[in-house]
Amino acid sequence: MYYIVEVEDIGSLKPNELGLDVKSVLLDKFRKRYVGRYFSDIGLVLDVLDVLEYGEGKSIIGSPDIYVKARFNLLSYIPKVQELVEGEIKSVGEYGVTLSMGPVEGFIHISQLGDDIFVQRSDGLYGKKTRTTFKRGDIVRARITAVTKPDYTAPLKGEPVIKVSLTCKQPGLGKVAEGRSEE
Repeated sequence: MYYIVEVEDIGSLKPNELGLDVKSVLLDKFRKRYVGRYFSDIGLVLDVLDVLEYGEGKSIIGSPDIYVKARFNLLSYIPKVQELVEGEIKSVGEYGVTLSMGPVEGFIHISQLGDDIFVQRSDGLYGKKTRTTFKRGDIVRARITAVTKPDYTAPLKGEPVIKVSLTCKQPGLGKVAEGRSEE
């Protein structure tokens, strides 16, 4: 689910930024601070939309910066268990497929692709009974079955902050359409 969340924080203005538009400077600083981070009460922050208001700046002895309290809106995403999602297959492996669902990726284990036995072929996963194939670029509708707790050290290891498990083993779920060809 996508949310617009109102947040309050303190931003700092450096001396060389004092002549610039305060809203745009704060917007840029809050984007650098928040975008791409996961907060348990907010979710994964996708963007800082707008600085709604800011107060008078205050200085602290020993610091050249001016500190400004501001209210602003964030666009965030929180994957919820039982939520229906659609996405494009990003990669196909021996154990399942990785689905790109916009801001996050989910994993569909080979046992959750449908009521069939799937085997890996060079171009994707192939169902023996239904002859359904799952290839890179295909569009799939799935249901979220589990969301892991955030691992804040994951980006340092090149991993996603949260992991989403998906299933296609319910009526109306599964492959929706052939995806875009990549040439």
